[in-house]
Parts: sequence; structure tokens; C-alpha cells
Amino acid sequence: MQLKLHQKVLYGLAVILTVIYLIWRTFFTLPSHDHLGSFVVAILLLLSEILSNMTAFIIIYFRVNFDKNKNQQLDLPDIAPEIVWPDIDVIIVTHDEDIELLRKTINAAVNMTPGHHQKVNIVIADDGNRPSVKLLAEEYQVMYIDMPEGNQAAKAGNINHALEFIQAPLLVVFDADMIPFQTFLRHSVPYFIQNKLMQEQDNQVKSLGFLQTPQSFYNADIFQYNLFSEKTATNEQNFFSRDINILNGSNGAAIFTGSNAVFAREAIDAVGGFPEKTLTEDFELGVRINLAGYISLATSEPESSGMTPMAIKSVVKQRVRWARVLSKVLGIYTY
Repeated sequence: MQLKLHQKVLYGLAVILTVIYLIWRTFFTLPSHDHLGSFVVAILLLLSEILSNMTAFIIIYFRVNFDKNKNQQLDLPDIAPEIVWPDIDVIIVTHDEDIELLRKTINAAVNMTPGHHQKVNIVIADDGNRPSVKLLAEEYQVMYIDMPEGNQAAKAGNINHALEFIQAPLLVVFDADMIPFQTFLRHSVPYFIQNKLMQEQDNQVKSLGFLQTPQSFYNADIFQYNLFSEKTATNEQNFFSRDINILNGSNGAAIFTGSNAVFAREAIDAVGGFPEKTLTEDFELGVRINLAGYISLATSEPESSGMTPMAIKSVVKQRVRWARVLSKVLGIYTY
């Protein structure tokens, strides 16, 4: 999709004004004659502004570059009807979520439309060891895996424990509040089938490690709600899922955002499972898979929907985790 003229003008204007702003900040706002501590803090703040704006420049560059040279949107592969689809395990990760919320996710998962002769194994990974969740799994006739000895590694430990009991070549991970659409498997698994077919024709084609579908939410986020803009503004996380991550996927390096993703089991095993010694196991797992030589893709159409944080405390906690991700990438923060 080519950029329209007004979009190019806005991008150009944004870059020019930002550069002017950064020049002004650098040469006219630093308290060079003030206390040394104030000067150091001012420098750190300036560096953070420069870094964030450089990120924006990179996004603009890749947006323009990919719009010129390739289609960012992935076309759903057309799989021949005689091809048998790979079996798939679907892990729904839970700890202490409300039972009725979990019921919605399980109900949607068992009603996903499978591929041709594909076996779908729904797994409830419950490190909360709740009898009510076990009963819910029995009600829907799905696999239940608890952790009677406890879990010291949060979500990653819960998933790694569940992986010991399942072995399908593909794996889906859902958070407890992410309700999959009926088309989820039909609109994600074909990319893995296509990748295998391409490798049979060309052994230089890299294996697909994982496919990330967008984060989508059925409730208004905290900004939409408080600005009374539910119908006029998009969810603030849409920008990342349907813009930035699409660009990442165009480079074969999409980011795993913690849920709604399909993995090649071999890719997870190749990197030693989900990283446990981190607060950002989703991001780190995706990076490890890419570094192991696999590619990762991102699609633009939502295939599930969940709840976005509404409380200030939850939003702040979420942003702190994201900040730690960025710091870790820069080598500033160590866990």
C-alpha cells in the first residue's frame, strides 16, 4: 500500500519539527550552570527523548521503505484440500483469573474450526491448582495440568511444565482472558504449512518459528474511556500490534506479545523453552527464537479478543514491564 501525499507530508513535517525540537533541547535547555546532580539528570532525560525519537524515525523509515518495496500485509496461504494439517496443542494459561472469564476462553477454544484432519488438543495450564478449574476442564473435556508442587517461575514456568505433557508440532498460547475467534486456526496454521512446502522446494528458506496475531480488545482502554472517545479513537495498543509489529514481521522478526501466537514446537525446544529468569518471557522468547535462525511473522487481522487494563495501577504495572523490556534490550537493566 503506497503512502498518500498527505501522509508523506505529515511524516516529513514530523521529522523536521522533531529535529528542531531536539536541537533546541540540546543547546538551550540543559542546566549547565546548575548543580551537578541536576545536570546529570537533565542529560539522562535528554538521552531518553533522543532515543524515543530515534525509534520514531526508524519506524517512519521502515514504513516508507516497505510501502515502496513490498506489501506489509501477509496474504493467507491457500492450502490444497488434500494436505493434512499438523496437529496442534492449545495452552490456556491461568493462575487466579475469574472462573466465568476462563469459561469464555475455553468455550471459544473448543469451538475453533480445525484444519483438514487436524487434531486439536486444548490444555488448561493452571499453576493455581484450583479444583474449580479442574472441574471446568472436565466439563469441556479438555486436558488439565496443575502444579501441585508449586510454581516459582510465573507464567513461563507454568507453560514449561505443561510442555512436558504434550508434543504436537505446533503450539498456541492464550492468556486466560484472550477469547479466540472460530477462525483462529484456519487463519494462522496455513503459514506454517506454506513454510514447510517452500522449504521442500528451497532448502535456503528459514523455518517459521512463530506467528503473532494482533492483540485485540472488546472493552475500551483507560484513555478511550476517560476521554469519552470509544467510538472515535482506536485502542492505544493497536498501533503496536497492527503497525509496528507488522513492520517487524516484514523483516522476519516479529515480537511475541505474550498471547494469541502460534509456535513451531521445535523452535521453542531449540531455545530451551520459555525463559524463566526474566519478567518479560514473551519478548525474550521471541528474540531467542529469531537468534536461533528462525523467522517470525505478524498478521494484521485480529483472531481473538481480550480485556485491556482499566485500572491506573494495572496500567502503570504494564508500562513498568514494558520499560524493563526496553532497558534490557539496551543493556541498561539486568535481571
